[in-house]
Amino acid sequence: MPNSKFPEHVKRFLSQSNIRLRRYIARFAHMSRKDQRKVAIVSISAVVICFLAIFIYVQNIAYAVKVDGKMVGIVREKEDFSKLIETMQANLHRTYNREIVLNQTIVYEKIRAKKKELTQPEALKTAVKEMMHFQVKAFGIKANDKVIATLSSQSEAQKVLDQVKGSYTSGEKSTYAQISFGEKVEVIEIDAEFSELRTAEEALKLIQQGTDEIKVHEVQSGESFWSIAKKYGLKVEELQAANPGVNPERLQLKQKINLLMAKPLLTVATVEKVRYEEKILREIVLEDTSALYKGDKKIKVEGKDGAREVLAEVIRENGVEVERKILEEKILSQPEKQVVLQGTKAKPLTVATGSFSNPARGSLSSRFGWRWGRKHEGIDIAAKIGTPIYAADGGKVSFSGTQSGYGKVVIIDHGNGLQTVYGHNSKNLVSKGDKVYKGQKIAEVGNTGRSTGPHVHFEVRKNGKPVNPLSYVKY
Repeated sequence: MPNSKFPEHVKRFLSQSNIRLRRYIARFAHMSRKDQRKVAIVSISAVVICFLAIFIYVQNIAYAVKVDGKMVGIVREKEDFSKLIETMQANLHRTYNREIVLNQTIVYEKIRAKKKELTQPEALKTAVKEMMHFQVKAFGIKANDKVIATLSSQSEAQKVLDQVKGSYTSGEKSTYAQISFGEKVEVIEIDAEFSELRTAEEALKLIQQGTDEIKVHEVQSGESFWSIAKKYGLKVEELQAANPGVNPERLQLKQKINLLMAKPLLTVATVEKVRYEEKILREIVLEDTSALYKGDKKIKVEGKDGAREVLAEVIRENGVEVERKILEEKILSQPEKQVVLQGTKAKPLTVATGSFSNPARGSLSSRFGWRWGRKHEGIDIAAKIGTPIYAADGGKVSFSGTQSGYGKVVIIDHGNGLQTVYGHNSKNLVSKGDKVYKGQKIAEVGNTGRSTGPHVHFEVRKNGKPVNPLSYVKY
C-alpha cells in the first residue's frame, strides 16, 4: 500500500519506525555471520508481529465529534469533519453573499472505532445541519438593551427607523421642533440566525404592531362606541370584541371600556408647532318670560360664535396627543351673546280637553276619503319644512319613530278611544310615554316616508278606525 494512502497518524508512525530500523541495521553490520542469521530471524519475526499489531491498532484510532457537548458523529480524521464544515460555510456564503460565522464549540475525543462504526458522510452532513447553527453577520435594531429586529445591512436598519418616525409625522401646517425615540435606540452589528433576518417591510410591521395590550377608557358624556373607537383608531367590531358584556346602546357615564390596542416596540415622541383656528363659543344668556310655559325655551337673539387663531406646541407619543401648550392667540372675531327666553308660565294640564286645535299652520292640500282608487285616511296640510307641529289636544305619546309610508310619525292617545296621528315629519320632538298638553310643539313638518312634498299628514282615529279630521279641526 503506498504511503500516501495512510492516515496522518500512521504516516508519522512509519516515519519514526524507519529511523529506528536504520540505526538497528547499522549495528547489525558489525556482528558475525552466524549471529547475524539468528538475530535476523528473531528480529524479522518480531518486527513483522510488531508492525502488524501496531498497524491494526493505529488503523482503529478515530474521533468522536461533539458540538456544544452533544455527539454529532464519529470520523477517522479531524480533517474529515473540518472540511465538511468549510464546504457548508462556502455554500451558504455563495447563496447569501454574506460572511458566515459559527459560534459553537467543537470538541474531538480520540477513541477506537472499527470502519463500520464510523458515521457515513451523508448521515454526518444531516447531523451537522440539525445540530449546528450557522450564523450570518447582520445588524440589529436595539432598544433599551434588547434587539427588536434584525436586518441584513446597516442602511436597511436605519431606513426602517426613519420610516417608523415618518409614520407619525404629517400635516402641512405643522413644524416639528423635535422627533425622537422614547427608548435608547441604536443599530449594532450582531451574529444572527438566518431565521431571524427580516426584510425592511417585515421589520417595520413588527415594530409598529408590536404586542397587544389592554387599556381602559372611562365613558364621558355624549360618547358612543363609534366615537370611542374613532378616538383610538379602532374598529367598532374590535371594541365590541374587547367588551363582550357591554351593551353598546346603553353606555353609562364613567363606565369602564376595555381597549385592545397594539403596543408598538418603539415610542416616537414628536414636538410640533401647529397653527389653527378655533371657535370662541358664544355666551348664552337666559331671560325669563311669562309668555312661555315652564320648560319651554325660545331664542330671542341668535348671537354668533367668535374665532381665534392659535399657535400651539403639541407633544404626541406614537401619534396620540399627551400635552398641548398654547404659545400665541390672536382674536379674529369676538363672540356675540345669544339671548334665550325661558318660560315661567305654569304648564296646562296634559289631560284631554275634548276639543282639538289645528296641528299646524298651512293650507289644506288633500282631504279625507277616496282618491286615486284608494282611501286617504287623514288630511294633508301643506307647509314649509321645519314648520312647528302642535298636539291637537292633551294626552300621552303612544308612538314616536318611523313607520312604513308615514316616515317619521308621532301618535298621541287622548283617551276615550281617540288618537291623533302626525306623519311625514322632518323631526320628532317627543318620545313614547311623554305626556303632552294641547298646543305643545311635538314635531316639525317634513317630507319623509311616501310623500310628494313637504306637509303634515293628520289623522284622527276613533276606537282604532280613521274618521274625518275636519269634523274636529277647521281648515
